[in-house]
Amino acid sequence: MKIVQVVHLFPPQIGGVERHTYELCKDLTKMGEDVVVHTTGKPGKEKEPFTVKRHWGLKTPFFSSVILVPFLSIKLMMENVEIYASHGYGSLMPVCTAFAAMVKRRPFVFTVHGYPQLSGFARIAQWIYRNTFARFILWRASKVIVVSRESKKYLENQVDKKKVVYIPNGVDTEMFKCPSFTEGEYISYIGRVDKDKRVGMLINAIGKMKEKQKLLVAGNDEGGRPGLRKLAENLGLDAEFTQVAPEEIAQVYCYSKAVVLPSRYEGFSLVWLEAMAAGRPMFSTPVGQAPELFREVYGKDAEKFLFPDEEGLIERLEYFVKNENEFVSIVEKAQKKVAKDYSWKTMAEKTLKVYESVIKGKKKN
Repeated sequence: MKIVQVVHLFPPQIGGVERHTYELCKDLTKMGEDVVVHTTGKPGKEKEPFTVKRHWGLKTPFFSSVILVPFLSIKLMMENVEIYASHGYGSLMPVCTAFAAMVKRRPFVFTVHGYPQLSGFARIAQWIYRNTFARFILWRASKVIVVSRESKKYLENQVDKKKVVYIPNGVDTEMFKCPSFTEGEYISYIGRVDKDKRVGMLINAIGKMKEKQKLLVAGNDEGGRPGLRKLAENLGLDAEFTQVAPEEIAQVYCYSKAVVLPSRYEGFSLVWLEAMAAGRPMFSTPVGQAPELFREVYGKDAEKFLFPDEEGLIERLEYFVKNENEFVSIVEKAQKKVAKDYSWKTMAEKTLKVYESVIKGKKKN
């Protein structure tokens, strides 16, 4: 079947939604499906096994996912397609996709990767989106895929529960083959550099640790990097800030002896799975599906990796640094668990079944 995937950003941009869409498209193509991606941005060095159509887009301040692409709905309508799919609650891309699907009378599947917890002006903007664009998107969607169970509760009053399907993120375990974390150099943050990721908490925590550590911050800068770099300099940290290409991500994990995600909110972060697949201790705030996932892979040791605040992070990192050998077997078990239960191939197969079911349902109607 011909599947059109629409997403606001795509590799070489680094982020959870981008990586999810890329891996999904790659595996759907391996299964013999004809996949076309509509997105924005400049192409990278990689040659994709599927078609990628990039459009000029007008970015809005403060919201990285809100990119206005002129006449996108018309461009999508020009595709001879069996099903449309789009990604990202808060993005404008699903609005255009839902409209194109409605006009073309084709099924539409919407994937929600997380439900942001915003404040101030952003919260007002989110309320407007929820009561305008989101109503249309969720009404038009034949199915709504959520990558975290946490997101389901935020959608309960917005969509028919029968439409919602849970399919978590996956990971390419072959990509993340590293030596033992005991050989790593850095305590790392990997991901977008914006205020909601709270990278400053990690920098402050490392600055307050008794034993000095090397810090690595790797990811796309969304305005926060200059201030964070200055903070690290003021604290006298040995810190490196870098932006990496998708094909270099695995190396960043291999350089790390631990990975930290101090986010204000997450749905089901790919960083959790990638760090675990790379055999790296993964420390995170207990947001989104982290508590459930960490209990699943770390068992009774889950609380050693979850921290509520800066003091909790300092406590856990200092314990880790002093007792690295204690973490070896815990991390190895987590690595095997993730490889067994969270492959991208499995998630793509589940997603394809959703697509096939809505196409079949559409033909009956």
